[in-house]
Amino acid sequence: MPPKRPSIGRQTSDSKRKTREREQESSDEQSQRQETNRHSEETRRAQESAEETRQRQETNRHREQTRRAQQSAEERRQRQETNLHREQTRRAQESAEETTQRQDTNRHREQTRRAQQSPEETRQRQDTNRHREQTRRAQESAEERRQRQDTNRHREQTRRAQESAEETRQRQDTNRHREQTRRAQQSAKETRQRQETHCHRATSRHGEENPPETAQRHAPDRTAKSAFKPAINIVWLKAAFSYDLSKEYGSDPKITIGRMDNICMHCQAKKWPGEAPGLCCTGGKVVLDAIQNPPDVLKNLLTENSPQGKQFRSKLWKYNAAFMMTSFGADKNLTDYGFFSTFKIQGQCYHKIGSLLPLPGEEPKYVQVYFINTSKEEADRRCVLNYGVDLAIITDIQEMLHTTHPYVRSFKLALEEMELPDHKVFIHADKRPEGEHARRFNAPVANEVGVLMVGEQHGSRDIVLKQRDHQLTRIKETHRAYDCLQYPLMFVRGEDGYNFELYQVDPKTKIATNKKVSCKDFYAYHLMERENTFNHILRFKQVLSQFLVDMFAKIETERLLYVRLNQQKLRAADYIHLQDAINADGHAHNVGQQVILPSSHIGSPRYMHACCQDAMAYVRKYGRPDLFITFTCNPKWQEIQNELFDGQTHYDRHDLTARVFHEKHKKLIWLLRHGKIFGELQCFMSTIEWQKRGLPHSHTLIWCKEKIRPEQIDDIISAKLPDEEEDKHLYDIVKKNMVHGPCGRHNPKSPCMQDKKCTKKYPRSFVQETQTGLDGYPLYQRLKPQDGGHSFKLKIGHGPEAHEIVVDNQWIVPYNPLLLKILGAHVNVESCTSIKSIKYVCKYVNKGSDMAVFGVQEDDSDEIKKFQLGRFISSNEAAWRIFGLDIHDHHPTVQRLAVHLKNGQRVYFTEETARQALEQPSQTTLTAFFLLCHNDEFAKTLLYCEVPSHYTWREKKWHRRKLGEDVENWPGVKKNDAISRVYTVSPRHQECYFLRLLLHHVRGPTSFEDLRTHEGHVCGTYREACLLYGLLEDDEHWNLTLQDAAATKHPKQMRQLFAIMLHTCEMSNPAFLWENHKESLSEDIHYRVQCENPDMEVLYNNDILNEALVDVQDRLQALGGSSIEVYGLPTPQLNEGAALSTEMTRETNYNSEELAAFVQANQPKMVHDQATAFNIIMASIEEEHGGLFFLDAPGGTGKTFVTNLILAKVRQKKSIALAVASSGIAATLLDGGRTAHSAFKLPLDLSRQESPSCNISKASAKAKVLQRCKLIIWDEATMSHKRAFEALDRTLKFLRNNDNLMGGVTLVLSGDFRQTLPVITRGTRADEVNACIKASQLWQQTKRLTLSTNFRVQLHGGESAGQFANQLLQTGLGPEFRAAHEPGSDSRARTVRAAPRQGARSARVKGRSATSCPPSEKM
Repeated sequence: MPPKRPSIGRQTSDSKRKTREREQESSDEQSQRQETNRHSEETRRAQESAEETRQRQETNRHREQTRRAQQSAEERRQRQETNLHREQTRRAQESAEETTQRQDTNRHREQTRRAQQSPEETRQRQDTNRHREQTRRAQESAEERRQRQDTNRHREQTRRAQESAEETRQRQDTNRHREQTRRAQQSAKETRQRQETHCHRATSRHGEENPPETAQRHAPDRTAKSAFKPAINIVWLKAAFSYDLSKEYGSDPKITIGRMDNICMHCQAKKWPGEAPGLCCTGGKVVLDAIQNPPDVLKNLLTENSPQGKQFRSKLWKYNAAFMMTSFGADKNLTDYGFFSTFKIQGQCYHKIGSLLPLPGEEPKYVQVYFINTSKEEADRRCVLNYGVDLAIITDIQEMLHTTHPYVRSFKLALEEMELPDHKVFIHADKRPEGEHARRFNAPVANEVGVLMVGEQHGSRDIVLKQRDHQLTRIKETHRAYDCLQYPLMFVRGEDGYNFELYQVDPKTKIATNKKVSCKDFYAYHLMERENTFNHILRFKQVLSQFLVDMFAKIETERLLYVRLNQQKLRAADYIHLQDAINADGHAHNVGQQVILPSSHIGSPRYMHACCQDAMAYVRKYGRPDLFITFTCNPKWQEIQNELFDGQTHYDRHDLTARVFHEKHKKLIWLLRHGKIFGELQCFMSTIEWQKRGLPHSHTLIWCKEKIRPEQIDDIISAKLPDEEEDKHLYDIVKKNMVHGPCGRHNPKSPCMQDKKCTKKYPRSFVQETQTGLDGYPLYQRLKPQDGGHSFKLKIGHGPEAHEIVVDNQWIVPYNPLLLKILGAHVNVESCTSIKSIKYVCKYVNKGSDMAVFGVQEDDSDEIKKFQLGRFISSNEAAWRIFGLDIHDHHPTVQRLAVHLKNGQRVYFTEETARQALEQPSQTTLTAFFLLCHNDEFAKTLLYCEVPSHYTWREKKWHRRKLGEDVENWPGVKKNDAISRVYTVSPRHQECYFLRLLLHHVRGPTSFEDLRTHEGHVCGTYREACLLYGLLEDDEHWNLTLQDAAATKHPKQMRQLFAIMLHTCEMSNPAFLWENHKESLSEDIHYRVQCENPDMEVLYNNDILNEALVDVQDRLQALGGSSIEVYGLPTPQLNEGAALSTEMTRETNYNSEELAAFVQANQPKMVHDQATAFNIIMASIEEEHGGLFFLDAPGGTGKTFVTNLILAKVRQKKSIALAVASSGIAATLLDGGRTAHSAFKLPLDLSRQESPSCNISKASAKAKVLQRCKLIIWDEATMSHKRAFEALDRTLKFLRNNDNLMGGVTLVLSGDFRQTLPVITRGTRADEVNACIKASQLWQQTKRLTLSTNFRVQLHGGESAGQFANQLLQTGLGPEFRAAHEPGSDSRARTVRAAPRQGARSARVKGRSATSCPPSEKM
């Protein structure tokens, strides 16, 4: 405190006196007095010591504070105005030098004062200044605000103009650091407010601009772009033809992807500069709270380099497995858990959960481990189940989860409150706490897990847990607890996974919309790194790899479920027989599939087929491609290594490798398309695939405007090792990335080895000069070491097997030096100039990812199921698809054009929209083309296939293009490089086929009638119009048809087309067409033979052509046509391998006379019950009512005798009767018998499929047999799974278009329930009983026929034989059944024991096997 001044009263009196004196002073006296006082004060202060100065300043400060505290508001305002006026007057009188000195003094004083402040004083000063400034600005008028802003702007511009370069850099660094610090301290709400303010300010500023100001704002960007464009042609144009080893191509900023330092303005995600704005949060539409930071225990284990941390991270998968509450399963797991660079599965994946407590005698596992009595026993059990984990780490994590994970606490609480063993625990699928926002990443609360009484209803997606049960419950993928139960270490607080209660927001207002967040967007949001956040999910190494696959499988399941639930719409709207008639005969009725996976589903077979057809459209217009480029991801790229966390490798972060490869691939496309390193392109097509080790690679085809000539191949493609001294950088890249294998004798276990030969044909032969003209890729120049080629030594193998080999040019994969040096990865470049069968290259590029090949277990009628079971999913592909990155790209666009007859387009409607659909059918590209020709004069000059070049298809209308080249003499008409692909039509649909033909020759038709009008005459048919136009003279149009098909269709499809033409088209000279196209018709056979003989060049020979003719004849006969010789074609030489073996021949090739004699001889031998069964079954067949019968026939009752007699009776009338059995041995006892799986193509995994069906399509030979058959006998039916009969019922209804039981076929099942029931792998007795036919709903509709008389005893006689037969029968019935029928037994007991509950699903009767069902059970 300052010292007290004496005589306060006297000072006050003096002060008043001085005030009066000063009021009487003149201006001169006042100025003189002030000058005197100022001089004396300066003199006095100059003589002060530092201590005296400090005391004076402290005294003055205290006095001023006291005086100001006593002032009223009015006095304070007056003082401030006086001071302000005095300061302004003083500053106005200053010279420039004095102003500078004052500013320097003030700045130095302020810096000194701030440096002495404590952090608390600094914060208080900043708060005070902020509040003062806000108050002052709030009181400003609009004019004052504008003046202040202009003044500040001018002052800042002046100051910056005077800065040196170093000062500018320092200022920018300071501002950047200050802004980063400020943003790091902001809450999520403050961040959103700041972004909204900036967005609103920019929008307001842009809205107030006049056109010149807007143009001025865009001018710098426009100037930069215009300056950039010429540089592309100057630097990169045809650079691949003149590689300069002295240039560092990879350092050019135009082809580098930079650092991951771009921050999303909406969610703060870190991205590379070239990545899409919507990659992380869909442009601000997805707003989710970040997952909370993990507890310190887990965070330390994930980040610290302590021994425990390293051990934990090295076995993360095991530690997660130790605590997961659900089991992870897949149709096929392809991952080696010892070490895996990628997690990979085949088919679907699913989570299952068991009961809370184990059954008596069983050890606890998964969720049951959480309820072990003591913590030590629980930890010990986890260590037993997961060998190699550390007990101390397990104990720490265990304590953490018991504290943080809400489901663990809730399960324990619910288990303690269970009063009865049959009480259940359930977890709601969608419930969330009241009052929480739908988008919130909620942690569950206690009331979300409750006790469910027996019989109480629950949701179909809820998780229901019993106290003790041997059944596993599958968790629905859309359940919000799906993630946290399987990955408890990732979601230690039980955070919700994806669910249906998440909604998008408006990016500007942040108000929720009615559009839901998709599953893909949800996980893409949470897989991003964000500034100043700790995303621990990305640190889980192998567990992250599994998580990626698991979540992508969930995303695909959600999409495919939508497709499955909208089948009616898909079939009606998109899949008529006229669109890409892949099936040869074109009958929509016969080729329909039960469940269709549309081409709009990315990666589906139809999607890839459509891409392949687009590639063939390029081939039709531009010819064969010039180059085929394969680009593979290099996980050692520096861009990947820079973003890895400590201790991570590339296989721990497939999210990074996917994103980096996507950016690198974009740079490759830029070099090809915009950089024009191979010259200007006409078009390109590129597809992404994944290797077996999980890394992505791309296949790219390019078509150059200036075709690459054979003599230029050596300029752009090299298959040689560079000189290490001349180009060390390129040498290292080739040595590391472009050496194949080595394989063969050096490494027989190489993946490329098959039948002891390299499938890639390495090592290649030395070639002195590049050779072209062969059917395939050129033989590139490969010099021997003695001729100037280079080589190096490579060590292969490990341990005792390690050895060195010499690698020379024989092992080098062809590459382009420029691309290789830029991309620094495996980049294989091949020339396509000499490839004849270019369709195989197009199909290879668009083949899609690997799919498993299935036999009888696959269901062809369900495309969705087939796709799910056959697909492979790796971690990298999962990350790629979660981020929504494209797997296909091409340019220019290919517009697909529809073809249909008048009113032949398909529409989808409901009862409510039927009238609207009838009055206003949706426009197709064809009907819109007619309308366009009616209204647009220029369109009348175009063919249908030329329209996409000048018009774009949008909103069901053709619109003129706004970009492109001007069309001469047509103002406002533009043309670009878009091409068309008119859907193909089967010639079987003649009128539609001829309509398509006219569309390629008639310009500007305005209607269907106008299209078939020739010189004013309206033809009755399109065929007549084609004749008048001269399009059907001789067989030239069929020749053109095959010529067109040869460019786009597979040879099998061509042979089917040729067979249809022979059968229906009445060609004048088929032999001429065969001679013209025989090589195209047999191209696949030639290709197969060539692959079987890789060491020799195979020419087309008579054996190849003969095999093609045999196939044409088979297809022709399947269509009902005559023999192939009738059409004037060469007669094929049939042999044992080529002979036609059809299902129909098998089932109709019987001697009627012999069968009639057999029936006549044996029918009188039947006993009474046999004759009764025989007559009932034959009556059902003759009346064609159909039905399902079960022939209950114990051993010796003549079951085989009766069934063979029924078969002979039906077959003697040339009707089809199928005989099948559940086993091969039983099938041999039936005339013409086969196993049921062989005859009906039943799935093998019946116990796992909910609704199986047989793998039989309507167009197959088996389908024709089943459509015509009248009787099916299935022997030993009691051994077959109930779902086999349900699958047969479902398939027969589909194939015969009949909804009656078994499609109206009479099905006779025979067998004996006293014998073996279905065998269930690792199943209980109750499971076996539940799988038998009696547990099916079909059993309710089954009529039972019983054979009780022992036929053998009747034939051979003998009292002892009869007694023995009765003993066998009683043994099969069981002791309790016998006791119930003994004389004197209680009738009530007999009733109870003789008629147990139908199905006998859990029978446990003392004295007989639980796997047998007594024949006395009620039907």
